[in-house]
Amino acid sequence: MIKKILNSISDLTKSRIFVIGAFFTFLFILLIHRVFVLQVIEGENYLESFTYRIQKETELPSSRGTIYDRNGKVLAYNRLANSITIEDSSLLETNAEKNEMILRLIELIEGSGYEAVYNIPIKLYEDGTMEFTSSGNTLLRFIRNVYGKDSIDQLSEEQKNVTVEELFDYMCHGDDSTSMFGIDDSYSTKDALKIAAIRYEIYMKRYEQYLSVTVTSDISDSLVAKIKENTAELPGVSIEQDYVREYVDSQYFSNITGYCGEISEDELEEYRLAGNDSYASGDIVGKTGLEKTFEDELHGEKGSQTVYVDSLGSIIEVAERVESSPGNNLYLTIDKDYQVQAYHLLEEEIAGIILQKLSSSGDDKIDINEVYAAFIKNGIIDLDRMGEKDASELEQSIYAIYESQESSRFDVIRNLLNGTNMNSYNGCSEEEREYIELIENIITNNGILDTSKLSSADEISQLWTTGNTSLYEYLHYAIGKGAISVAAMDISDTFLDSDEIYASLTEYILLELEDNSSFSKIVYCAMLNEGAINGQQICVLLYEQGVLEKDEAYDNLVNNVVDPYTFIYDKIYNLEITPDMLALDPCSGSLVATDPDTGEVLALVSYPSYDANRISDSGYYESLLENESLPLYNRATMQKTAPGSTFKMITAAAGLEEGVITTDSYITDLIEFDKVQPSASCWSTQVSHGSIEVTDAIKESCNYFFYEVGFRLGLDSNGYYNSEYGIQRLRKYMALFGLDRTSGIELEESDPTMSDMDPVLSAIGQARNSYTPSQLARYITTVASKGNLYSLSILDKLTDPNENLLEDYAPEIIDHVDFKESTWDSIFNGMYKVIGNSSFLSVFSDLDVEVAGKSGTAQENTQRPDHGLFVCFAPYDDPEITVTVVLPYGYGSYNSGSVAKNMLAYVFHQNEATDGQRHAANVDGSTVSD
Repeated sequence: MIKKILNSISDLTKSRIFVIGAFFTFLFILLIHRVFVLQVIEGENYLESFTYRIQKETELPSSRGTIYDRNGKVLAYNRLANSITIEDSSLLETNAEKNEMILRLIELIEGSGYEAVYNIPIKLYEDGTMEFTSSGNTLLRFIRNVYGKDSIDQLSEEQKNVTVEELFDYMCHGDDSTSMFGIDDSYSTKDALKIAAIRYEIYMKRYEQYLSVTVTSDISDSLVAKIKENTAELPGVSIEQDYVREYVDSQYFSNITGYCGEISEDELEEYRLAGNDSYASGDIVGKTGLEKTFEDELHGEKGSQTVYVDSLGSIIEVAERVESSPGNNLYLTIDKDYQVQAYHLLEEEIAGIILQKLSSSGDDKIDINEVYAAFIKNGIIDLDRMGEKDASELEQSIYAIYESQESSRFDVIRNLLNGTNMNSYNGCSEEEREYIELIENIITNNGILDTSKLSSADEISQLWTTGNTSLYEYLHYAIGKGAISVAAMDISDTFLDSDEIYASLTEYILLELEDNSSFSKIVYCAMLNEGAINGQQICVLLYEQGVLEKDEAYDNLVNNVVDPYTFIYDKIYNLEITPDMLALDPCSGSLVATDPDTGEVLALVSYPSYDANRISDSGYYESLLENESLPLYNRATMQKTAPGSTFKMITAAAGLEEGVITTDSYITDLIEFDKVQPSASCWSTQVSHGSIEVTDAIKESCNYFFYEVGFRLGLDSNGYYNSEYGIQRLRKYMALFGLDRTSGIELEESDPTMSDMDPVLSAIGQARNSYTPSQLARYITTVASKGNLYSLSILDKLTDPNENLLEDYAPEIIDHVDFKESTWDSIFNGMYKVIGNSSFLSVFSDLDVEVAGKSGTAQENTQRPDHGLFVCFAPYDDPEITVTVVLPYGYGSYNSGSVAKNMLAYVFHQNEATDGQRHAANVDGSTVSD
């Protein structure tokens, strides 16, 4: 049996079938083995080999340092947020593919209520016209980038003078060989510009191939989800986490912290020229305030990582990673609670002054029609909305009136230009004068009129300055002097006679006025003055345009339950309409509080202010620029005014220390000081202050007394009056109190102006004396400390991210004013008496802490109210705080004193209990003559 089986096997092995079967069996086993090796043993390696992989270098953003107040309360910090980024993807080979993908991305972004990056300086108007939004070297650098040149010098003259339309065509239109981005005509001009803006950002990083461009920042989770859902259609687009700068209670601190923004071409160039190559396009840097001043300390160090990504841009491996380093932390001397309270007090007092002056009778107060017009002039009412398709019925009806009157207003302007109306500026109506001023601003700002070519000695020039010649005569005179630039009007023919130049100038002006917002404002205000529109319509527009939220007051207004005057009064009282919205006199103010023992600034307030968190919103930023109350202007360190009678302690010190008076010297107030010509009068022109010494002179703010001191300072050794000698002696004491230099505060600050003429007028803080609130605060800090002249500071310390101290910014005593003790006593006693005199007794009577202060009133424009100033310190016998208040055009010093008193009440915890409701202060209209 076994033998039989073996024979069968032997026969089988000798057959062809066996050989073929064995061969195929071997091949099958070999195949199984190979598949096992490929899929199991070496599967991972082979999978990696066949996966699309590309190495990518990316930056890791750094967290900007935090800014704190003196008590560790956060003022500015970084918040982690999602951003959409894009980079050039090799999966998209043609311009058409790239443009189609980018438009899809833009649609997703805009569909979620966001805007894609748009940093090219080209603006498209609704009528299809375009213009450059930058000029000079900034524009030339953009043109250089578009043409791919290394420097501006490499541009041809034709390229330097390229029109916006020509540059747009070069960037967008044409095929791949004749255009930068090959955006064909199937795209609208609007879409083409949006696509070009993103393509331009990518193009600018063409030598840093794998650095991405941020398309939009701080997006919602829903938009993140949409982008991820469409990943396959958006190669090169990623969601990345970045930091967003956040400001706490920003409107109170923006004048100090400033704000951040994306680095500009100019800034990038500045950093590179300074040897700092760590910045790149798209980086966030400090633009103003401490954010800019301390950019190096706050910005931190970016990290980097080397990764491998697949065809869709997803990271499949991190090869190398260097972590970013957060910026250092900055602590300020500012007390957040003081700052907020001071801001509120200024706003409430200014609102109270407006209400006290508000009138419907057309007298010397603030006429209610001025308030209605202010909403138009100050851009609170959006005039552009009037003519839009979705405008309300009221907006459309008002716009129809505007259209019916617009042509007649152009006729008024034509008559001014063609000589039909030859009235001088002074002889024109108020509306005509506004048109003349607007025309002058347009041709000056646009480089058409070069006033440097006009001599102030010329008769026409002098007549124009005084308002005694016509616009027609002035412009012909300017042409005759070669002060009108033909090239600036884009006229190619430069060989024109004077009449042809004037005709071209007239045409240019009329074209410029067609879309000029200032022209529209003048017309709308004229319509208001003429009764074509009324106050009630203006008030209703505030609701229809979202300035106010509809409430019971709205129903009462439209149903004639309340009249517009009462409506406006109530809204101002409740601070729903604030002084900055009106930009009437007054609309602004400053308060600076310091610690006289250290020179630290406890509050540095500028009203009005702005929200730094919204500064990247172009619409909001434009509204700030349009606002005539100048919210971007840091009044505490930049706005100079005459110090008025707050200066008189310096004159007292000069007189006592120079020996021209003693503490026992009595000077009789004769009201009119006639020892110099022209003579000067005491503020009390009817009743003499009598015979008084220096402390009572400070108390009563007797101008005559200080005129006499200024005069005596000018008497030389022979008893002759020498004005130059007197002003030099007085300037010595101005400098001793620090008024010859900026205050030391670590922000941009205007240079002080010490008077260099007339020691008699200078002695009462007039003549050419002009200082910022910060400089007056340093002066009064020196008084309160009896001679310590500090370099004021808003900085406490700088720490690293782990709170290790890097630098202590203790204010420096830069000098000590060494006066006789009797001099200090006289100044202190005089300032103490100020608080107890009849003018301020009622203001400070309910304040338990003893205060020393000095008021000041300064008139700089006879057509506007006087400035109001007040400086003080408390407690009188051991000063802990100084307060300086300046209310420009604030109707005198009484109101400033009220703000100072309320600030001291808060500091010394005498008004802690409030109902949380804020409203305008109760201003009774009292005035102080000083």
